[in-house]
Amino acid sequence: MDKAATGICRKLLSAILQSEAAKAQYTPKSGERNAGTKSIDVVSMFGPVGKISRTYYYDKDSHRGHYPWDERMGLVGRYTPALVEEVARAAQSGPYEKAASEFSRKHHFELSGDTMRSVVEKLRADLTSFVKMSDLGTKEDDKCEIDVVYVLADGTGLPFRRNALKGVKGKNGKAKTREVKLGVVFIGGVDSDGKPFRLQDTTTYVATTHRWGKFKKLLRAEFDRRFGRMPKRVVFLSDGGKWLKSVQLNDFPFATAILDFYHATEHLEPILVALGFKKGTEKYREKFRYYCKRIKAGKIESVIKSATDACPKSKWTDMRKALRYFKENVDRMHYDKYIADGLFIGSGPVESGCKTVLGARLKQSGMFWSLKGAKGMIPLRTLEKSGRLEEFFNHRIRHLRQVVSFAA
Repeated sequence: MDKAATGICRKLLSAILQSEAAKAQYTPKSGERNAGTKSIDVVSMFGPVGKISRTYYYDKDSHRGHYPWDERMGLVGRYTPALVEEVARAAQSGPYEKAASEFSRKHHFELSGDTMRSVVEKLRADLTSFVKMSDLGTKEDDKCEIDVVYVLADGTGLPFRRNALKGVKGKNGKAKTREVKLGVVFIGGVDSDGKPFRLQDTTTYVATTHRWGKFKKLLRAEFDRRFGRMPKRVVFLSDGGKWLKSVQLNDFPFATAILDFYHATEHLEPILVALGFKKGTEKYREKFRYYCKRIKAGKIESVIKSATDACPKSKWTDMRKALRYFKENVDRMHYDKYIADGLFIGSGPVESGCKTVLGARLKQSGMFWSLKGAKGMIPLRTLEKSGRLEEFFNHRIRHLRQVVSFAA
């Protein structure tokens, strides 16, 4: 839309909003009283539309007040629903300043990076509430039972400002990042060769800066949102971390728990070193390949026994420590059976998600996030990458009867 047309639309919208505000009616709730009117500079998709006077209602007992007209129009601060959606879509894809520049060029009025940041932060409560909802209508398995659903989880460090790192453990007591936990849910299939694959457009994400206790509820809510009945099989794939085990045991006890094969093989290094193999040598690589084949064949117990029997007494303490990881995860390492059943044994989708969903937006050069800023951007990114951003904005304005006419 060109600049002249934008100006006409802005004047027309201003007249409509002034009229609506003037005739707005509201029945105060018990304890509320009319506390006078105050003007607000409303900003729409067409730019600032001028000052709108609306009435403020205040409840003395609860010490809370609100502007019913703002709520009726779906304003976020002083911004209209359509503008908020456009800003959020632009902000989630790149740095605020760059997104603001592109937005201003496209819509013929100036919007700063700080304004974009403020809009996203104001959306935080709505975003957080929405991603926790498990009952939003039709389930994906309403028409037919789903064969296999994969649930994966992992954590990744994101750069935060110093005041957001207080109490966070790091190397030498100085943390440079704060962990954000990411969950992935997708539907799997098996091709004609018996190889597993991920069904297109079935991957959704959830993420949080909170500890595993809140994360597991978020991940389970996403699972319940998508599936009304239990799939024929649920697979929980992870790297075997203690908090990940707790998530699986508490909220997905019915799942087949699989330890990521490639992460497991990384734990062979201290075993081989304890056995006297020097990393980088051909003998080291040969023994590493041999153990990998044995593990993939479901022979982890034989690997543990072989390493134990061959370990010199002087290295027994190191060996015992190195083997602890495998002993604690024996029941999650039946790779021969998993492969025969056409299941994934690698957690690549969640590792990729940490990079593409979180890292690509929140780990760019020079970025350091406040907790408030990250808690707004993280659910915005997960909804976008889950293909649910449109659903979120539709849900947010679902009760606004005027939104068809006044969404701009």
